[in-house]
Amino acid sequence: MPLLARMLAAPLVVDVRPGAIAGLGDLLTERRITNQGRVAVAVGPGQGESILTELRLGEAEVFRIGDGSHDSATDLGRQLRAGAYEALAGIGGGKTIDVAKFAAHMAGLPMVAVATSLAHDGIASPVSTLRHESGTGSYGVMPPVAIVVDLDRVRCAPAGLSTAGIGDVVSNLSAVADWERCPRQASATRSATCPRSLTGSCRRPTPASRWTGWRWRWPARRPTRCCTSQAPAARTSSSRCWPRR
Repeated sequence: MPLLARMLAAPLVVDVRPGAIAGLGDLLTERRITNQGRVAVAVGPGQGESILTELRLGEAEVFRIGDGSHDSATDLGRQLRAGAYEALAGIGGGKTIDVAKFAAHMAGLPMVAVATSLAHDGIASPVSTLRHESGTGSYGVMPPVAIVVDLDRVRCAPAGLSTAGIGDVVSNLSAVADWERCPRQASATRSATCPRSLTGSCRRPTPASRWTGWRWRWPARRPTRCCTSQAPAARTSSSRCWPRR
């Protein structure tokens, strides 16, 4: 297996503590994510406005995200490519971070996820879920290079969001087992509902049979003596008298 196929992308920095948002500027400079301080900040409609007063990012430019749509992410990506930015910081909930991840991936910039709620694991995943005119789509993106979780802001979020996050974590424990069980369950369901299996004529490949490329070639079988001795009306599929092939 190639080396790149065995590599798992993960954030370089994970900062989880009360008041973590105030140290965002130091994180960007100390970890060499930015050199000249040209940072773009994308904030959501929730706690984003109040968070801006705590930031100390110098010449950072603020972009306000109205919704979690594909159009909003594309527009933000175009604006990031037009400006000389070094990084993007997405501050908000799941929709805001998904838009920021897509826009940063589109512009080729490193992205820092600053979570104000823990409703799901999207703050670190390489996937952005965005709404479009036909529904909702998932898009592969680069994961954030750093994750900042301010516990003070998480406590201010609605309690239902934290409950949803707990359910998301618990569901991952059985996700692999469900994936492995699905083909076996589907095979058992097909066997139980196959009408031919009830009459004994639903045959499966045996060790003596072989695959010819487009069909199974069965070993030749002659009718048994019971079939030749019985009357035509008595010859049923339950007798398991296979014709010669």
